[in-house]
Amino acid sequence: MKKQSFLKGSAILVGMVIVTKALGLAYKVPLANILGGTGMGWFMTAFSLFTPVFALTVSGIPSAMARLAAENAALGRYANLRRQKHTAFLVYSLMGLAACGAVVGLATLSDSLPLGNTGVRYSLYCLAPSVLFCAVMNVERGYCEGMGNMLPTALSEIAETVFKLGLGLGLALYVRQKAAAGFAADGMVFGTYCADAHAAEKAALPYIAAAAVLGSTLASGLACMLLLIGCKLRGDGITSSMLKSDPVKDSVRRHTSSLLRLSGAISMAAVVTTLTGMIDMLTVSPCIRAAMERVPQRFEKFSDIPPEQLPTFLYGSYEGLAVMIYGLVPTLTAMLGKSALPPLAEHWTKGDTCAFRLDLQRLLMLASSAAMPAGLGICALSGELLRFLFAGRETEIAAALHPLEILGVSVIFFGIALPCFTVLQTVGKPSRVTFIMLMSGMVKLSLNLLLIPFLGMEGAALSELVSCIFVLAAALHSVLKLSGGIRAVPIFVKPFYAGMMCAVSAKLCSGFLNRAFSAYPHRFLTVIAVIFGGIMYFISMYLLCEMPKNALNYVFLKKSEKST
Repeated sequence: MKKQSFLKGSAILVGMVIVTKALGLAYKVPLANILGGTGMGWFMTAFSLFTPVFALTVSGIPSAMARLAAENAALGRYANLRRQKHTAFLVYSLMGLAACGAVVGLATLSDSLPLGNTGVRYSLYCLAPSVLFCAVMNVERGYCEGMGNMLPTALSEIAETVFKLGLGLGLALYVRQKAAAGFAADGMVFGTYCADAHAAEKAALPYIAAAAVLGSTLASGLACMLLLIGCKLRGDGITSSMLKSDPVKDSVRRHTSSLLRLSGAISMAAVVTTLTGMIDMLTVSPCIRAAMERVPQRFEKFSDIPPEQLPTFLYGSYEGLAVMIYGLVPTLTAMLGKSALPPLAEHWTKGDTCAFRLDLQRLLMLASSAAMPAGLGICALSGELLRFLFAGRETEIAAALHPLEILGVSVIFFGIALPCFTVLQTVGKPSRVTFIMLMSGMVKLSLNLLLIPFLGMEGAALSELVSCIFVLAAALHSVLKLSGGIRAVPIFVKPFYAGMMCAVSAKLCSGFLNRAFSAYPHRFLTVIAVIFGGIMYFISMYLLCEMPKNALNYVFLKKSEKST
C-alpha cells in the first residue's frame, strides 16, 4: 500500500484546486453576468442560509475520517479501519438525510429574512439534496486521504466542477430562454405579467438562480456516484493478510462516538467560520440603508439603480464579484492543509516532534508562498481582474473595485490561517479553531455595524481584513505552542518580499502595456501583466529561498529532498 508524500499530495491537491477554480470561474463569471448584482444578491443569500447547515453536517467528515484512518493505518489496525469506514457511511448518510429536511424547513422561513423572496426559497429547495450527496462523498474522500491517497479527492472535485459547469449554466440559460419566450408570447414570465422587458428580466432572475443551483446539486450527485464506483473498482490496497494480522475491531458504538466527537468539533468550527457570510447577509443591507442617509455622496455613481434595490445590488456585487475572487486563494491553501493531515497525524500519534515540526514548516512555507503573491497581486490589479472577468458590468465593477483592493490584503492572512486550522484539528484541538473563529465573528460584526454606515462596502471589506489579521495571529500562536517554534524569515519574510516584487512588477507592466498598446484587447494585456508578475515572483523566490527548488525536484524529478 503505497502512500503519497506530503509534497506530492500537495502537488496533486494544488493542481486540482487550480483546475477546479478555473472551471469554477467559467461557471460563476457567466452566471454573474446573467444575474447581475441584484440576482447575485438573491443567489448568495440562498448559499449564506444553506452553508451553516452544510458545514454542520458535512464539513467535519473529511478531516475526521482522514485523521482516524491515518491513525488506524499507522498502528496496523486494518480490520478496525474497514469497520470504521462502514460505520461512517451509515452514520453520515442518516445525518445527510436529516440535514436535507432541515434545509427544506429553512426554505419555508427564508421570506422573512433580509433579501429573502421566493427565489431564495426555490434555490434552497434545489440545494437540499446536495447535503446527502456530499456527506457520502466526503466519507470516501476522507478515507482515501487518511490512507495517503489524494487522487480520489482531486478527481472527484474536478468531475463535480465539470458537471456543475455544464448542468448549472445549461439549466440557467434554458430557464432564461423559456422566460424570454413566455414574455414574447403573452407578456407572462412563469405566471407573472410583466409590462416591459426590464420587468420580465427581473421576474425571471429568481428562477434562473434556482436552475443554476439545481445544476450544482445534480453535479454533486453524479460526482458522488462516480467516486464510489471508482474507489470500489480500484480498492484501497488492504489485502486479506493485512486484515488477518490484527482482527480486533472496536464496536460500532465506539466508532460512532469517535466519528461524531471528532467531526462534530470540526463541524462546529466550520459553522463558526461561516459566520462571515451570515454576518454580511444580515448586516450589509440595513447598514447600507443607513449609509445612504449619512453619506449619500458615496452612492452618487449608482444613480441608475433604484434606491430600494441599491442595498441588494451592492451586496450582490460585493459577494458575487469581490468575495468570489477573494475566496480563490484560501481554498488553495486549505488544500495544502488537507495534504499535510496524514503525515502530521502520523507524526503526532508516534510522538515524533522533529518530523512534526519539519512538516509544519513545509506547510506554512507553501501556504505563505501561495497566499502572499496572490493577495498582493489581487490588491494591485483589482480593477484589471474585475474587468477581465466581468467586462460589460461596469456598475457592478464600480461597486466591487475598492472592496476588492482591501480584500486582496485579507487573502494573505486568511490564506495562511486555514492550514493552521488543519494542524489544530489534526492534533485534537478543533475547539481552539471554534473559539478563534467565534471571536473573529464578533470582531467582524462589531466593525460591520461601526464602519459600513460611514464607509459603505469598503467598511465591510475593512472589517473582514481586521478579522483575518486576528484569526492569523491567534492561529499562529496556538500552532507555535505545539511545535516549539519555527523559522519565520524563510516562511514569511522572503515570500512577502517576493510577493511585493510580483505585485509591483505586474502593476507597472499593466500600466505600461495599457499606455503603449491601448489598441490591443485589455484582457490580453492583463494576462501578459499577470504572467510577468509571476515570473518576477519565481525568480525572486529562487534567489531568496532554497526550499522551492528542492520541493520541485522532489515532486517532479523524484530526488531526495534536503532539509532546510
